[in-house]
Amino acid sequence: MKSGLKLIEHKGFYIIAPFIFLLFKKWPTKKLIRLFVLSNFIICLYCFAKLIPFFIYEKWYFFDKVSREGVNWYTLRYITYHGGANFIVYDVHRLYVSFSVITSLFFLTFKKSLFVNRFLKYAIASVFVFVILLLQSKISVVLLSVLMLYYFIKFFKSGSTKKRIIISIVFLTLIGLGYYLNRIRFNQFIDQVYAVSKTQNGSFVERYQYLKCAIELIKEAPLFGYGAGDLDNVMKEKIIKYNYNYLLERGVYDPHNEFLKAFIGSGLIGFFLFSAIFISMFNHLRKENNKVLLFYVGFVFILCQIEPFLSRQAGILPALFFIGLLTYDKTSLSE
Repeated sequence: MKSGLKLIEHKGFYIIAPFIFLLFKKWPTKKLIRLFVLSNFIICLYCFAKLIPFFIYEKWYFFDKVSREGVNWYTLRYITYHGGANFIVYDVHRLYVSFSVITSLFFLTFKKSLFVNRFLKYAIASVFVFVILLLQSKISVVLLSVLMLYYFIKFFKSGSTKKRIIISIVFLTLIGLGYYLNRIRFNQFIDQVYAVSKTQNGSFVERYQYLKCAIELIKEAPLFGYGAGDLDNVMKEKIIKYNYNYLLERGVYDPHNEFLKAFIGSGLIGFFLFSAIFISMFNHLRKENNKVLLFYVGFVFILCQIEPFLSRQAGILPALFFIGLLTYDKTSLSE
């Protein structure tokens, strides 16, 4: 009952949120987005500052070892690993922090006039890129790669020879840094792919287990589903059936896919209605050639495949706000 009311609260917010934009005749879009970007930048600087006492009081023995043995590649890997693991100072999953940062980077990429000072703009962008790579959220790294590739192709086509050389060097440097910082995480992901049928923990293995349970539930009640309030209960029953002990210990029974969740809770009709939201948005944005909002909605769509992104306040609030804001005043963020 409680989970059902919570789900209705989230779904109802989909309907209520757009009316917020009718309260004002004109929204200061650029100012709001600039404030969002600066807020993320300040939070990143604060998190970096909090790492200083952490390394001094918790990891000083490592620096003492480095002073005796010298600096090597392992030194940087140790610092970045523990820095990434202890970077976030508030209780938010790193995926949501990474997406907030990559959204800020996204606005910096598409909005040239967001900051007049080019040095400040590139400094903020550099910090954001490093934070995304440092946190090592795999899907955020993938989204960053998509954004970088788009930016690289755009500049390579229209830029001068000098700009092409510079952007190529920057692009290759970022790829090298990303590979160095995230190699272990992606190697673990590859290992999990080969061990996907085993009942062990790991983000990819867990999602496979959730998917297996969800598909079986969909087959059992394809037309009307089980109802929004019973989703956790029926998922838990399947998890117990397949003896996925790690998922039981975590106590998280969400299928980690918004489309599967709609299918299990509301059946085929709910799945089609939820899918129609994205299909209609993509179709409209393609006709309007609104690349900014098309990219943003595309990122949200991807996250909905691997996370209950729109079922959590950290996901639904910024998603609906920026979709509404960019729809309301799309001209202020044209390239």
